[in-house]
Amino acid sequence: MPGKAPFFLTLHVGGGAGTVALGGGVQLAHQRLEPEVLVGYVPRRFSSKPLTIFTFKATYLPIRPTFGNHWRASAGVGGYVNYTHGATIRDSKDPSTYTPGYYFFSTKVRTGLFVTPRLTYAGIATVQHPNPSRVSAYAELGTNDLYLLSLLPNKGGISPTDILTLGFGSKVGW
Repeated sequence: MPGKAPFFLTLHVGGGAGTVALGGGVQLAHQRLEPEVLVGYVPRRFSSKPLTIFTFKATYLPIRPTFGNHWRASAGVGGYVNYTHGATIRDSKDPSTYTPGYYFFSTKVRTGLFVTPRLTYAGIATVQHPNPSRVSAYAELGTNDLYLLSLLPNKGGISPTDILTLGFGSKVGW
């Protein structure tokens, strides 16, 4: 169907979305904007209890040079909001854990920014298949609001590299 938005599925590892996360989304704005939803999981060995992380993420890819008929390299930026469900993440308003005003935001919700390089292999678009299948591999280097707020009062105690997250993933689209 011409004009149909291309869909994709995502497998993401690390980067604040969980040890592993699965999800998907759609490409908009001439395939430069990718809103997506991910559900991530953190196993018990990385936390006292398993955690589930729900993430809404959007990636903007303004730079997309092609190489030959099938390859495309992209560079982009993005942001996300996620919610961590699990008993090990205490609510910032819990008076038995935090003094009033210690956190002015929820400790279960994170917002963050990232930069991302990507390499994509795609088929050739035809009239019958205007959105050919494609496979992408990407990395994401980012941070979140809690990490940035931790850096400010701890000058000298935390380096900027301590607040960075690194994630990797793959997207399959059609």
